[in-house]
Amino acid sequence: MEFYIPSLLILLLAAVIGAFFIPRLSPLILIVLCTLLLTWAFANHYMTFANEYRNMNWINTATSVAPYLMLGLVITLSIGYITLLFSSGSSDRVAPPSMRIPPPETATNYVTRGIGNSLVSSGMGRVSSNNSLSLNNSAISQKI
Repeated sequence: MEFYIPSLLILLLAAVIGAFFIPRLSPLILIVLCTLLLTWAFANHYMTFANEYRNMNWINTATSVAPYLMLGLVITLSIGYITLLFSSGSSDRVAPPSMRIPPPETATNYVTRGIGNSLVSSGMGRVSSNNSLSLNNSAISQKI
């Protein structure tokens, strides 16, 4: 009975803090507070149950069934390899959908034409005979 009243008071205090103070805090403070509390809880839990963590893990349990697991794995892989060797090798493959890709000449637009014209005016690109670039013949689509 000695733990009932203090834990009830702590729970009531946590409810009051949760209802009145937490909504007024900024998200950054809440993130930092939650990170600190999570780190503290993890460290406290690990210190409390360190002996159990050292003694009880899946490796200690797996050592008793490891030979059977390895034998089952070898048999399964052997059966799969033999099946692969003697199968006809054909499968019901679905043909990939045909993709209609536009030609690369249509990839330029007014933005790339403007960039190409600025490259030409700065002397970094080639100029055609009429000193301007068409939409499909911009300097950005040419090799510089």
